[in-house]
Amino acid sequence: MGTASAPSPSKDPARTTVDHLVTGSTYRQLLMKGFAPDEAANLTAFLCGIPVADVHWSLRQINQLLFLRELARKGRFGSADGEAPRPH
Repeated sequence: MGTASAPSPSKDPARTTVDHLVTGSTYRQLLMKGFAPDEAANLTAFLCGIPVADVHWSLRQINQLLFLRELARKGRFGSADGEAPRPH
C-alpha cells in the first residue's frame, strides 16, 4: 500500500489553492483539539514557516502572505515593484 505525498511546489500550478486548503484544514483541526482561534492561527502560521514572535496572525493573513510568497518565488513581483510608475 503506497503513501500519499504532498504535491511538489515546482510542478503544481495550483500551489496557492493547495496552501489554502492545508492552512484551513490545519486551523480547523487545531480548533477541534481545543485551541483558541488566535492560538490556532499562530500555530498554523508557525507550521507554514511564518515568524510568530510578537505577531498575532489571522488565517486570512496567513493565506495572503503565502500567496504573496508564491508570487515572489515565481518572479511575479520583486522588491522594487511599486517604487516608481512604469511608462505604458
